[in-house]
Amino acid sequence: METKDFPGVELRARRVRLGEGVRIGEGTVIVADDLALGDGAVIGPGCDLRSARLEVGAGGQVGAGSRWLVADEAVLGVGAVVDAGADVVCRQWAVGGGSYLGQRLRIGAGASMEENSVVRVGRRCQIAPDVTVNPTEPVVIGDEVGISAEVAIFTHGYHAGHPVRDGHGAAFAGVEVGDGAWLGFRAVLLPGVSVGAGTVVAATATVTRSLPAGVLAAGVPAEVKRMLEPVAMDAAARREAVVGLLDAWMQRLRFKGLTIEARVVQGAGLRWEVTVADRCWQVVWHPQDGELPGIAEISRSGGDASAVFDFAEPLAVRGALDDLGHDLRDFLRRATWLFPYADNSRGLVPERFSRLLGTLPAGAGRQGRTGHGRPSR
Repeated sequence: METKDFPGVELRARRVRLGEGVRIGEGTVIVADDLALGDGAVIGPGCDLRSARLEVGAGGQVGAGSRWLVADEAVLGVGAVVDAGADVVCRQWAVGGGSYLGQRLRIGAGASMEENSVVRVGRRCQIAPDVTVNPTEPVVIGDEVGISAEVAIFTHGYHAGHPVRDGHGAAFAGVEVGDGAWLGFRAVLLPGVSVGAGTVVAATATVTRSLPAGVLAAGVPAEVKRMLEPVAMDAAARREAVVGLLDAWMQRLRFKGLTIEARVVQGAGLRWEVTVADRCWQVVWHPQDGELPGIAEISRSGGDASAVFDFAEPLAVRGALDDLGHDLRDFLRRATWLFPYADNSRGLVPERFSRLLGTLPAGAGRQGRTGHGRPSR
């Protein structure tokens, strides 16, 4: 097909479906039998992406310099982001909607062109930079999993100098990580283990045996230290927590170069005026009675469009998020209030950084998932 809309791009595909607003960076090579890029999908410059079926959902992003060799299919869900420098070799790879995978992800690290070389990452996962996954056997990661920097997951373990015929062991088995689990900094998962839903694996732990759901495990080898028995906030505690979160967010916006008028009591709620350049928003907190904590509403001055954050369970966003709405969602995510939305989180770039990056005036830029500001868990 012609690539006149993508100068400097080499595109070799039999069947191509491109949505509106697709962007492909210069120097990128894409090879596929079936290529589908949803509305607003972004492929960074200098990538080399090869798969029989290659699909990036609406709003999905592939960071600069990524190299993928995925035999059967590579699929990114809606709003999923794989950041810069990913090196991926496997048979099948799928990333659920809203997930973020950090810089320099490595999927391979061994024999990963085999029949069982499959990696599946669930929805709304947060994976920090420099994670290594060895998929000689399948690796399945559930929804809303957190994986910290430099975590390693292995599905095979052997050494030719220690042969099984001499009584030594060799391991070839898949790994599973349950929904909502959290793997701490430099944790290691060895072949055949599963980590139960909601379990926390402490930093530097080595998991040699499967762990049940809802526990804290630590050590080498990892052992269960205690059960996790959290007590959920009631509605009154949520209301108090949300006011604290909104106050802290306003302080963060001031640091980013926006102007904040002091909060004003409005009935039983609160109101802030937020301005930057020629744009102005109103943020209003509406507490509710009984079992409903309340809602935070963001609206543009002079406009009818608004976004509403509902702090009842399950957390929900109604309406379309603009730059300020995305910044609040990103701030809340960092405070562990994960509001589902089609796109991945992004925040406003602080003025002191945006001027050095040569972006838009103070607070007007966006901080995407392409190399800036990802915290490790």
